[in-house]
Amino acid sequence: MSADNLKPTDKPKTAVQPPKVIVPPLFRKVDWLTFALTAIPIFIGYMLTLAPDLTLEDSGELATGSFYAGVPHPPGYPLWTIFTWVFTKLIPFSNTAYRVSIASAFSGAVACGLLSLIVSRGSSMMIESIEEFKGISRRAENAICLVSGFAAGMLLGFNGYMWSQCVIVEVYPFSVMSLMGMVCCLLRWIYAPQQRRYLYWAWILFGICFTNHQTLIVAAMGLEIAILAAQPKLGRDLALANSVVYLIGLVALSTKLLGDFQPNQMVLIIYHIVGVSSIITCGWLTLTTKKLGTEILPVIIMFSLFVVGAALYLWMPISSMSNPPMNWGYPRTVEGFIHALTRGQYEKTNPTNFFNDPQRFFIQLGMYFDGAQEEFNYVSLLIALVPFFFFLKMQRRERAWLIGLIGLWSCLAILLMILLNPTPDRATRELIRVFFTASYTVIAIFVGYGLTLIAASLITNYQRFRLWALAGGALAAALALYSLSTTTSTIFGNVPDMNGIQQFFYAIKKAFAPNQYGLPIFGGLILIGLAVLFTILCLVSVKKPLLPVALGIFALLPLNSILSHWSDNEQRGHLFGYWFGHDMFTPPFSIYPEMTKNAVLFGGTDPGRFCPTYMIFCESFIPPRCKPLDPKFDRRDVYIITQNALADGTYLEYIRAQYNRSTQIDPPFFQELLRSKKEKEDNYKTNILAGLAYNVLDKPFLRLGAKIEAQRRAEGVYPPNEIYTPTPKDSEQCFQEYLGDAQRRYAHDEQRPNEAKQIKPGEDVRVIENRVQVSGQVAVMSINGLLTKTIFEHNTNNEFFVEESFPLDWMYPYLTPFGIIMKINRQPLAEFSADIIKKDHDFWAKYSERLTGNVVTNETSVKDIAAFIEKVYLERDFNGFKGDRKFVRDDQGQKAFSKLRSSIGGIYAWRANNSPLGTPDHERMLKEADFAFRQAFAFCPYSPEAVFRYVQLLASQNKPEKLDDAILVASTCLKLDPYNTQVEGLVKQLKEIRKGGYTMAPPQNAPQPTANIPALEKEWAANPVNFQVGFNLAVAYLQTQQNDKAFQILDQILNSPKADANAVLSVARLYAQLANSPKLEIALEKLAKMEPDSPEASYDLAAMKTAVDKPEEAIQALRNALAANAKRLAKDPKATNLSITAKNDPRFDKLRKNPEFLKLVDSK
Repeated sequence: MSADNLKPTDKPKTAVQPPKVIVPPLFRKVDWLTFALTAIPIFIGYMLTLAPDLTLEDSGELATGSFYAGVPHPPGYPLWTIFTWVFTKLIPFSNTAYRVSIASAFSGAVACGLLSLIVSRGSSMMIESIEEFKGISRRAENAICLVSGFAAGMLLGFNGYMWSQCVIVEVYPFSVMSLMGMVCCLLRWIYAPQQRRYLYWAWILFGICFTNHQTLIVAAMGLEIAILAAQPKLGRDLALANSVVYLIGLVALSTKLLGDFQPNQMVLIIYHIVGVSSIITCGWLTLTTKKLGTEILPVIIMFSLFVVGAALYLWMPISSMSNPPMNWGYPRTVEGFIHALTRGQYEKTNPTNFFNDPQRFFIQLGMYFDGAQEEFNYVSLLIALVPFFFFLKMQRRERAWLIGLIGLWSCLAILLMILLNPTPDRATRELIRVFFTASYTVIAIFVGYGLTLIAASLITNYQRFRLWALAGGALAAALALYSLSTTTSTIFGNVPDMNGIQQFFYAIKKAFAPNQYGLPIFGGLILIGLAVLFTILCLVSVKKPLLPVALGIFALLPLNSILSHWSDNEQRGHLFGYWFGHDMFTPPFSIYPEMTKNAVLFGGTDPGRFCPTYMIFCESFIPPRCKPLDPKFDRRDVYIITQNALADGTYLEYIRAQYNRSTQIDPPFFQELLRSKKEKEDNYKTNILAGLAYNVLDKPFLRLGAKIEAQRRAEGVYPPNEIYTPTPKDSEQCFQEYLGDAQRRYAHDEQRPNEAKQIKPGEDVRVIENRVQVSGQVAVMSINGLLTKTIFEHNTNNEFFVEESFPLDWMYPYLTPFGIIMKINRQPLAEFSADIIKKDHDFWAKYSERLTGNVVTNETSVKDIAAFIEKVYLERDFNGFKGDRKFVRDDQGQKAFSKLRSSIGGIYAWRANNSPLGTPDHERMLKEADFAFRQAFAFCPYSPEAVFRYVQLLASQNKPEKLDDAILVASTCLKLDPYNTQVEGLVKQLKEIRKGGYTMAPPQNAPQPTANIPALEKEWAANPVNFQVGFNLAVAYLQTQQNDKAFQILDQILNSPKADANAVLSVARLYAQLANSPKLEIALEKLAKMEPDSPEASYDLAAMKTAVDKPEEAIQALRNALAANAKRLAKDPKATNLSITAKNDPRFDKLRKNPEFLKLVDSK
C-alpha cells in the first residue's frame, strides 16, 4: 500500500452544543426602586384614609368570612379568604373589619407597585426597541422609567375605582393584584419566550384570578391574543384547542348532552364569534407556519395549570365542613357547591345585542369612556394614545407586548361591558364601576408608556419633536380647561350660563369661598397649570429640553387624581356601617331598650344582613381593647336570618346547620361529587372512585370540620338553644300555599276582567300546558314571607325584629318602630299609641343630627328640603350645614339610612291606608308617614325607593299643593340621577296629572266612602261634566266594592263629548291601576284619536294591543307613534326618543320575533 494512501484515523464526530444562553433578569434595580417608591406612598395614603371600622355594602359579610376563613358570596373568593384570615390573626390591634381593610390596602398598594414595575421595565424595552432612541444615556433612561412607572402607578392607585376599594373590606384590590402578577409573568415570558415556565406561571395566576373574581375570565381571549402576537406557532395551537372545544360544544348543544341548558341568544352569538374566529386563525396560521399541533403539549400544560389555579374553589366545601358563620350557598353539599360556583342566585347573563340595538351598545361605550375620563382625566387619556403613534417603529417583541395589552383591555372593557349590559342610571353605574377596575390597569400602563415616549422624544429629537410637543401641550391645556368646566358643573351643580374663561374664574372664586367644597377644582387648576407649564417649557427652551423639569411635571400628574377623588373615596372616621350594625342591638339616646336576649333578627337589605352578622360573629368575639366604641358589646345570643333567601333551599340548609343542627344531615361532599345521577337516585351502591374519595378526602376533612365546629360551639359562636327552622317539607308547603293562592287570584282576574285585578304588579303568573307557573321577585318574596311566618309562629319563646328590604304583607299589623329597625310584636296592634309615635319621632330627630343635622321638622316644607338638597348635595355649599360632612361624601351611608327611615315610613303609610279616611288615627299616621319620608328624602334624595314611596303618598292626597310637592321631590331626584328613565317618566307623569287637574283618589279630608257617596251622586247628577266629582264618585264606588257602578261613571266620562284629553287620560290611568285591560284599551284608543300628534298616546295603545295579543293593531299603533315621534324630534332633538325606548320596552317582548316589529324599530 502506498504511503500516499495512508490517512489519519477519523475521530468520531460529536454534536456541537451551542452555548447556553444566559438571560439576564428582566427587572433591574431601578424597576424595583420604582415599585417601592410607588407602593409605599400609596399604602401610606390608603392607611390615612382607611375606614376605622365596619362599613356598608358587603363589608360585614366579607369580614365575617375572613375572620372564620369561611365562604363569602359567590364565587367564594377562596384565596382572598385565606389571605385576609392571616391578616385577622397577625394584626393584634383594632377590630376585625379594620384588619381586613389593611389587607385591602396592602393588596392595592402591591398591585399598583407591580403596575409601576411593568411600566418601568416596559418603558426600557420600548426605548431599546426604537432605533432613534438608542443614544439615550442609561442615567436618563432610568430617570424616565422611574418617573413614568411612578406616575402610572399613582394614577391607578388614586383613581376612584381603586381607591374606593382599598380603604374598606373588599375583594377587588386582591383581584387586581393577582391580575398584575399574571401580567408580570406574561411580560417576563415575552421578554424571553424560550423560558416557558413564566408563561405557565401566568396561566396558574390566571386560574387564581378566576377564583378571585369571575369577571376576569373574559381576560382569557386577551391572554391568548398576547401569546398569538408573541409566538404565532403557540397561538396557532391555542386556536386549534379553542376550535375543538367550540365544535364539541356545538355537538353537545345539538344533541342535548347538556340537558335543558340553552344559553342566551347573545351568549351563543359571542360563542360563535369566538369559535369561528379561532377556526379562521388556526387555519391561517397553519398555512403560514406550514405546521399544526407541534405545540399542543404546551397548550395542554397551560390549560391544566389554569385548572390547578382554579382548583382553589375546592376550599369552599372544605371550609363549609366546619360550619362557619359565613357559609354562603352551603357548599359542603354538591348542590350548594355548584349553586355557589355558578352564581345561581344571581340573574343570568343577558348581553347587549349590538346587532339589533347598536345605539344601546354605543351608549354603553360612552358610559365606559365617561367613567375612564372621570378616573384619569382627558389629559391622561390623551397621553395614553401616544404609544400608538410609535407602534410601527418598535421591534416585534415590543409590538407583541402592546398587542397583548390591547387584547386584554378589549376583553376587560368592551367584552365585559357587552356581557354586563348596564343601564345608564346612577345606581347601575355605581354598581358596575368596580368591575372595570381591571381594564383601567391597562389604561394606566399606556399612560406610563406615553410619558416615556414623550420624554425619550424630547431627548433624542427635540428640534423635530418640539412643534409636536407644543401642539400636544396646547391640546392638553385645552382638554384640562374643558375638564375643569365639566368638573365645575358636577361639583357646583347649577352653574350660570357663561363662556369658558368666565367659567374658569367662576370656578376659582367658588372653590375658595368659605365652607365650599372645591378640591376637584384645585385638582383641575393643577392639571391646567401642568399643561401650560409644559407648553411654556417647550416654547422658551429652543435648543435643548429641560428634562428634569419635564419629568417633574409628569411626576406631579397624579395630584389631579388625588384631589379629584379624595371626597368620594376617603373613609377616615366614617362610622356609618358601625352605627348601622351596632345600633340595631343597642339603640342610642336611651329612648329604646337594648334588643332582647335570644332574639331572632330578620335581615333584609345587604347591609341589613351583613352588618348585624359581623356584629354578632366578629365584634362579639374580640377583646374589649379592640372595640373602644363599645367595649362591652356581645350579642352572640342573637339569631340572624336573611328574609330574602329563605326560598333558596341551600340557605335553609345553611341556617339549619347553625341554629337547628340536630335536624341537618350532610352527605360526604367528595363522594357525592364523583357519583353519577343514577347512582344517587338508586342509592344502593357507590363506585370505587367515589368510595376512595370518601376514605381519602371526606373522612379526614369531615373529622377536622366537626372538631372546629365543636370548638366554635363551645365558645358560643352559635346560641346553645336550637330554634325551629323550616324543613324541606315546610318549604314545599309554603310554595304550594303561594301557588294555590296565585292560581285563585289568576282565575279571578281571568273570569272577572271588569273587577279590580288581584295579581300584584310585577307578579309573573302564567298558565303553561294547563299548569300555573310563577316566577319573578314578587313570587320569591311571597314565599319568603310565608317561611318567615313559619319561623315566627314556631318560635314563640323568642322575640323578633326585622330590617326590611321588600315589604312582607303579613308583618305589617305586627310591626312597630324600634330605633333604626322594627320589632315584630307577638300580637297585631289595632293602632299605634301616642307613646310609640313620640318615641320614633324623637329618636329619628336626634339620629338625623348625626347625619344631615336635624333639618327636617314638622314645619319643614318639601320646598325647604329641596333647597337644602340642592345647596348641600348638588352645590357642595356647607354654609350653615350642621350635619356630618362625611355623611354627604358617603353615598352608601346615605342610601342605607334612607332605606331604614323609608321602611319605617312604610308602616305609617300602611296604617294610614288601612284606617278610615278623615279619622284622627288616619291623620296621625299620614303625618308621621310624611315626616319619615321627608327625612328619608333628605338622607338620600336620589334613592328611588324613598322618592317613589313619598311621591305615592303625596299624589294620593288629591291636593294640588301636595302634587306640586310630589313633582318637586321627583324633579330634585332627577337632578342627582339624570339618566334614570324611571324617575324621568315619573316626573313627566306627575306633570301631566297636574296639568290635567284630575286625580285618581278621593280628597284627603273626605268622610268615609259610604257616607260620602250620596252627596257625590247628587252632585254628579246635577253636573255630569264636573269630571273631578265623577272621579271621586268612581273611586268611592271602588272602595265599597261597587265596581259596576264605578265603571259606569268612568264610561260616562269617557263617552262625554265634553271630555278633553286630560279627562280621557285620567280614565285610562285609573283603568291601568285596576289592570282592566278591555276598558283600558277602549280609553287608549279614544286618547290616540284625540291626540294624533302625541307619540305617547299611540305608543301606550301599541303596548296595550300587544298585551291583549293583537299584534297587527299593535304594530299599526306603534307605527303611528314612531311617526309622531319623528316629527317631534325634528322640532325638539332633546325630546324623548320613543324609537330607542321601544327596543328595550318589556311590554313589547311578545313582538320581538315579529318581522314587522323588527323592521319598524330597526329602521328608526
